[in-house]
Amino acid sequence: MRTSRRPQEPLDLADFDLLLPRQPGTALPEARQDLLEDALWAEAHRTAPDAPRARARRTAWIALPVAAAVIGCAVVVVPDGSGTDTRSPRAGVSLEAGTAAGLPATVDRISLAAARQPALEPRQDQYIYVESKVTGGWVDRTGGKERLVVSPLHSRQVWRSPDGLKSFIYEPDHTFMDRNGEDLDLDPAREVPDRGSYNSVKALPTDPGVLLENLYQGGRMGDPQADWTAFGEVGRLLEEQIATPEISAALFKAAAGIPGVTLMDRTTDATGRAGIALTHTGPDRRQEWIFDRNTYEYLGQREVLVKPYRGLEPGAVTHETVVVKRAVVDAKKELPGGGTL
Repeated sequence: MRTSRRPQEPLDLADFDLLLPRQPGTALPEARQDLLEDALWAEAHRTAPDAPRARARRTAWIALPVAAAVIGCAVVVVPDGSGTDTRSPRAGVSLEAGTAAGLPATVDRISLAAARQPALEPRQDQYIYVESKVTGGWVDRTGGKERLVVSPLHSRQVWRSPDGLKSFIYEPDHTFMDRNGEDLDLDPAREVPDRGSYNSVKALPTDPGVLLENLYQGGRMGDPQADWTAFGEVGRLLEEQIATPEISAALFKAAAGIPGVTLMDRTTDATGRAGIALTHTGPDRRQEWIFDRNTYEYLGQREVLVKPYRGLEPGAVTHETVVVKRAVVDAKKELPGGGTL
């Protein structure tokens, strides 16, 4: 039984073992259990890359009631007994340093492009639909050694209710999940959605300065960990959510005020489209948000290692998403333009 947690209560990463109890007769096989725990840890450390396990704390973007949603969002490849998929991650990503030169003007263009996007405003009985191409990582422990393995780019479709209580994920190439898709609904009597729901995002302030304070959730601007986490908070909203044009524009302007944000004037997304990127570098990896080079429309994001990590070299892409489509539909499994999954 999942335990309710107040949305403002922080999640201690040292408590992750409590999320997945190994109870006799009901526990997952050990290999799957280990991989699932690794996925939860990887998801948490995307916004807390250098936090020591014994004392790390972060704001409640991931909370105990939404552990199932975290499991769905992390990309996990599970051994099936016939062998382990050990394909290498996409390589060759440039590790050239970004620059602050031209950042304000570029963010203005990005914000203007976001403000001009058509508004998608779901009713409370509708669903937000997001189709993406994604990659992600898991830890291979064969041979007594640990190394990070990254899955190939594959399709993912999600349906989420505006209040965040209902969702459906279809990711057939994610071998841990049901190939027919999975419902990840929450019990409103016992559980709370994460603060990345459409309703929560819609309530965010549109003043970039006020919004920037909101992103830090009590953290201190200038603290490397708090800066990394604030940048990551915006990144989560960009992946599988919609926001009003005004809030989207404010999010980019607010993010530009985070210390350490830089501009890369040449890059490509996972499908090869030319773009530019806003970046933020942590102790061992760099977050990159990629925008179309000509229209400044958001294309996707990724994380790139800047130091060797579990068998991977600097430049390896450990997480990547490309947005294919966002829409509002009337029901789970309904596709934009008609038809069903």
